[in-house]
Amino acid sequence: MKNWLNQHTLAIKLVMQRLKSHWLNTLTICLVIGITVTLPGLLFVGVDNLQDASRSIKQDAQMSAFLKPALNGNVIQRLINDVQELPQVKEVRFVSKEDAIKQLGEQFLQKDLLADLPQNPLPDALFITLADTNPITAKSVQDILQKRAEVEELVIDSVWMERLNSMLVLGKRIALIFASLLGIAMITVISNTVRMQVLTHEAEIEVSRLIGATHSFIRRPFLYMGSVYGLGGGLIAVGLLFAIVWNLKQPVQLLANNYQSNFQLVFHLVNIGGLILLASTLIGWIAAFIALTQKR
Repeated sequence: MKNWLNQHTLAIKLVMQRLKSHWLNTLTICLVIGITVTLPGLLFVGVDNLQDASRSIKQDAQMSAFLKPALNGNVIQRLINDVQELPQVKEVRFVSKEDAIKQLGEQFLQKDLLADLPQNPLPDALFITLADTNPITAKSVQDILQKRAEVEELVIDSVWMERLNSMLVLGKRIALIFASLLGIAMITVISNTVRMQVLTHEAEIEVSRLIGATHSFIRRPFLYMGSVYGLGGGLIAVGLLFAIVWNLKQPVQLLANNYQSNFQLVFHLVNIGGLILLASTLIGWIAAFIALTQKR
């Protein structure tokens, strides 16, 4: 175990010495990788903030349940209690048919016309506010209420929820495709750089082989080199994203205030930043592995 650790420590030291001796070239490569990673990173930050904004939308998802006629008060109250106990439901408001026709008359100022009706045509209704704006939540409550004998008709205000959810899914898909394309570009840049390093140290590699160095020992520094390129680019990308978000935070806040919103532009360093560092380091290792495989 100690021997294994010593070998990896030696490889890391060797890589750092090589990168330090060509620091300008190393910095240039890391900058190219960092800018490349920043582009899809901006898309992920945008989608992440849109998801946060969707959770804080003041317009609640609502559902209207119109009840069958001739239901007595006990049956209606039992239904209200059952609906209120659902975890997907935030609030239930009951409007009797008498209150409904009264509100209708006050709204349209046609009380005399409504008074001439032989009977009240409006049903008792439950106006249900859902716990969140997820279309799955609306569908689950819909399935439950459709099985209740007291409910005659359901009206769901979920079109805007479905549109918002579709936009978020599309945004994630676009960001993923963009990141995949730029990831291929990263692999090309890093693998070519590592391949040039292999050619530069070809004489040293031959000497190592002659004295009995294993294949793993020879290629280990180059694998670490690719990982360092990726990690360095990832750190630059995280720094750029943090600076961009910080620069846009105040203008976005002013725009949100104009719409009476408390939305704030944020950069989740642990989630997105950690994912960027992990992905860029892994891509660097894969690129170095490809370069060494081709060289072999």
